Amino acid sequence: MFNYKFLFYTFFSIFIISCSGTNATTMEYRSATTAVRSERDLKKGEEYALKALYMPEHANDARVAYFLAIEIYKPRRNWEKMNEMLDIATTRNPNQKLERPFRLDDGTIVTTIAESTTIYKEQVWMNLFNQTVELVDAERYTDAINKINLAKSVLKKTDNYITSCLLNIQINDMMAAKEDLDNAIKMAPNNARVLEIAGDFAQNEEDFESAISFYKKAINLAGKKSVIIEKLIFIYVEKELYDDAIDLSATLIDENPDDPDIYFNVGIIYQRLASKLYDESVSLWKEITQQAKPNEDDIQLIYVNLKKTLEMVRQALGYFMDSSMLEEEENSETEKAMDEMKRTRKTINDIYLDSIRQIAKENEVELN
Repeated sequence: MFNYKFLFYTFFSIFIISCSGTNATTMEYRSATTAVRSERDLKKGEEYALKALYMPEHANDARVAYFLAIEIYKPRRNWEKMNEMLDIATTRNPNQKLERPFRLDDGTIVTTIAESTTIYKEQVWMNLFNQTVELVDAERYTDAINKINLAKSVLKKTDNYITSCLLNIQINDMMAAKEDLDNAIKMAPNNARVLEIAGDFAQNEEDFESAISFYKKAINLAGKKSVIIEKLIFIYVEKELYDDAIDLSATLIDENPDDPDIYFNVGIIYQRLASKLYDESVSLWKEITQQAKPNEDDIQLIYVNLKKTLEMVRQALGYFMDSSMLEEEENSETEKAMDEMKRTRKTINDIYLDSIRQIAKENEVELN
């Protein structure tokens, strides 16, 4: 989910070209720069700069706001105020030349307010995003939402809406989560993570057709596909599209041959197939045992379905055993699943198949 959890280090070296400006200045602004650059007094510099910010002489001058952003609030790591001042600077005069141009690592010289703001806003956003991650790790979800909302105001990024969506799901604000998801889809309709989350939403709403569509698109675009494939398999099973589920499961096993959970989940698919056939067969068996002259087709159907059920049980048991062998520690759930399949196999062989063979013999039906 989170791809930006790292510190954003300064990625350019300062390259001073000129310290002089051609704009009109004021005593307040000069006092602010002197306090910070000569006296290292950020508090005093902030007081003078805030006074200068709204003076008529600086109405169309981006320098004061930019100075506050870069030389006052950036050192304090006050990202919210830094972003606010960058916005003011850009609004006032985006093409204004910097008092202190600088060179990037690739040699590019940044000379204007607009160019510099683009670079610094990326830094502000990344710091806010990292703080969001830290709050999530601390399970402070409401604070994390507030922080990611602040990040949204800095830069419009898909990751903002993905993160906000997942956080709102965490606190069960599904309306806000859906709004975030809609924004993410508009921004990045071919983003695999966005499509996966859209599939999750559709699945939770039991809109399985939409969920299948979203998951298929996500699988085609995703680097790591296994989790999405598992979700798609689950829907196929829910919709009783067992052949599709089995085919997709085979692909999943080929890609993850040492994952016991995948073998277990495939076993569950066959178990459900076996259970469905078993219940149908037993129900029909109960009916014909009450009849003086059972229908030949019913006898044949029960026999065929019981044989199919045995095959599904055999497959399920095999996958459960594979899962058990791959598990590092004994898993009671896997053991329980294997025991259940063994009991079902014994019941079919010892009770129902013997019974249906006897019924067929008594009614002169030759079983196929």
